[in-house]
Amino acid sequence: VNVSAQTHENLPELMEMILLEAEMLELQTNPDTPAVGTVIESKLDRGRGPVPTVLVQNGCLKVGDPIVSGKYYGKVRALIDDKGKSIKKAYASTPVEVLGLSGIPDAGDSLNAEKSEKEAYQISQLRFQEEREKHLSSRTRLTLDDLHLQITEGMVKDLKLIIKGDVQGSVQAVTES
Repeated sequence: VNVSAQTHENLPELMEMILLEAEMLELQTNPDTPAVGTVIESKLDRGRGPVPTVLVQNGCLKVGDPIVSGKYYGKVRALIDDKGKSIKKAYASTPVEVLGLSGIPDAGDSLNAEKSEKEAYQISQLRFQEEREKHLSSRTRLTLDDLHLQITEGMVKDLKLIIKGDVQGSVQAVTES
């Protein structure tokens, strides 16, 4: 379908073709399976704590489900849809803000509903330990004098910086650009 985002040409036809293809290929999800989603962005809200925005890709995410995302775990305390309303369940293709995680996951991390909170805790601890070992193995001390010497000798051409932002999605966009 030939489309144009600028002139909005053939957008209804594109939507119709997508629905037709999904029906012909019998694309569907099972709402009875545990939820699987991807963190689009995340932030720390003063009143609500860590708030990742998640796109549910398969299954059904419900209030009370034990979840794990990256190295963080928790229990879904609340789900907030894109209109700001609190909902009880989020099905596939639904973007929601999830309250109840123990920390702020990175954008792009997967979010999985688990069978029990204990299982979610164990998975998060395993991931935390792996990340810690990886970080400690690659850590070396560098003084400013060493850095200046390496720059003058031409050994260092890039200077590593720490980038801070209010949400993980904007930090990821800045680092990639």
